[in-house]
Amino acid sequence: MPVFLMARKQTWRESDRMVGSTTKNLVKWVIQSDRRLVTLRCFKHAQFLGASDISQSTGRSIQNSSTALSELEKVRVAEQLEPGRRTWKKYRLTDTGKVVLEYVERELSTGMFERLADEFSFRYVRDAFRLIVTEPIIVTKGMGLRDVVEKVLEDPRTRSAYVVDSKHRVVGMIALKEMLEAIEGSLSLFENVRPPARLRQRRKLTPFSVEAHMFKPVTVMEDDRIIDALEKMIEHGQEDLPVVDENGVLIGELNGFEILLLGSEVMRRQERDLETGA
Repeated sequence: MPVFLMARKQTWRESDRMVGSTTKNLVKWVIQSDRRLVTLRCFKHAQFLGASDISQSTGRSIQNSSTALSELEKVRVAEQLEPGRRTWKKYRLTDTGKVVLEYVERELSTGMFERLADEFSFRYVRDAFRLIVTEPIIVTKGMGLRDVVEKVLEDPRTRSAYVVDSKHRVVGMIALKEMLEAIEGSLSLFENVRPPARLRQRRKLTPFSVEAHMFKPVTVMEDDRIIDALEKMIEHGQEDLPVVDENGVLIGELNGFEILLLGSEVMRRQERDLETGA
């Protein structure tokens, strides 16, 4: 297990004894629904949110976000600022909700992938994606690349951004390499030196725009096998893969570190079996 996870685990074991079964059940209930999970995690970055706020930041419909907020309210994880208001409702987390959010984050960072590894059930993309990155970064062609870089810096667990159209279908991708190339071009201008030829070709488009630097990525679906996804990563040089549905709509990201975490557990077990002669 990575060192940064081991360091947290010892402290968490002690506090886990103080958490009631109700809270643990709420954590499981939230994680079981992508709608509730995404909505709850939006409160990491804002104290007060409405359905339109969540829709704007996640790309989900207002109806989807409103339903999730109502579900969280019913179990007293969230509460309205003005109870009884019929439109433009704003919500905040209750004290219970803040505890649930904390434990959801912990489950996503450690407990979930360990249990999956213990059960050897991580054979498909659906079993692995969202272990680290639950909300892929979504951008559009018209955005500036600096905005994309700032989004990535807000959550370094993801190193890629996905370009979508009006129907949320994947039309491009900006990976770490493309961001570094853009910075290379920016430094070339700052140092007043001639940029590399590969960057000069992109100047036909708006400099430092998403459209100028994006590429068409290979994608995977939830039912694809992990080993096939890994082959795509290696063959196409993509450390992260967009997960799409049958219509090409983005539903998540399969992060290279998610495969690395699960793969390290497999290797550890193989080493142990060799040592014990199993």
